[in-house]
Amino acid sequence: MLDNQGWIKLHRKFLEWEWANMPEMVSIFIHLLLRANYEDGKWRGISIKRGQFITGRNTLSKTTGLSVQSVRTCLERLKSTNEITIKSTNKFSIITILKFDDYQQDERKSTNKITNNPTNEQPAINQQSTTNNNSNNNKNDTDTAPKGAVAVSFKKGGEEEITEFYEETK
Repeated sequence: MLDNQGWIKLHRKFLEWEWANMPEMVSIFIHLLLRANYEDGKWRGISIKRGQFITGRNTLSKTTGLSVQSVRTCLERLKSTNEITIKSTNKFSIITILKFDDYQQDERKSTNKITNNPTNEQPAINQQSTTNNNSNNNKNDTDTAPKGAVAVSFKKGGEEEITEFYEETK
């Protein structure tokens, strides 16, 4: 289900999150956001909805670099503050990020209404359009990021980088 393509949004308001001063909580929650399905799907006949994914504590421990006990503690904290739910079986767990749509708005579902009414921001029919000569230079994903979002990339296994970045932005 995970294709390692695309990106997530992380709003600056994240710095006000109640667990933001705990690097292991930040690390695990960002990891959950990255792993969660961005659209509904199926895995071995099981319906996995947007904002959910299948994992286990041992897998999370290996992929995040946190101990199994730290993973368990972080998940329990996230459950206690209604950030996630966990449905466990004897083979795996389905983690659901409860407010996934608040954290990651689905860009494919535009809420903008198309109207035929002209506005002051639209150029008049006889107005020459403006050309931006830099439009093809250094184009990146941050051009489409929402206002207030921060574009940050980390190398795989960069928990120290995340912690350093967080400490620098306090």
